[in-house]
Amino acid sequence: MKRYLIEPTFLPAHEPGAETGHGTGAAYRIVDTRTQRIVPAEGDDIGTVARACARLNEVDEQAGPASPNLASGDSLPDDIVQSIAISNAKSLEAQPAILANLELAQQVFNQNLRQQNAVAQQQAMNLIRLAVVAKCVSMIESADGNDDSAIEKIGRNAEKLFQDLGRSIAGEEPSPHAP
Repeated sequence: MKRYLIEPTFLPAHEPGAETGHGTGAAYRIVDTRTQRIVPAEGDDIGTVARACARLNEVDEQAGPASPNLASGDSLPDDIVQSIAISNAKSLEAQPAILANLELAQQVFNQNLRQQNAVAQQQAMNLIRLAVVAKCVSMIESADGNDDSAIEKIGRNAEKLFQDLGRSIAGEEPSPHAP
């Protein structure tokens, strides 16, 4: 097992300096796995950090194995370990973009729900308008056109209808209609 590993850290996107030279908001550092301390590197991009980490691991291997029980054939070649570390860092580098895409998808979903709600409310208002028009047509048809009091009867019925509608909106029980 390698003593020095690359560890990515992410800066919140809204903080100043969160955008690095690659535009990701990820910073890379080298961690000593034995002491859990951070080893400073010459730069902050993945290539510079990977080369520094490889040099530190070479120096550590030349100094001898960390444990006398560790055989030299038990570990992977250095280039494979480094390529795995780099691919892990690059996959973690893509995480902020994935999270941004998820946030955008959530915003689109919420907008869709708001629009569906608006359509449902509009359909409900259309049903109310249809019922009012039907009631008005019914009142006009029920009035006798030859009778002088027909217009007064229509006016009283319309007034009662609007009062009942006002009570319904206020949450009160509408008055019963006369036959």
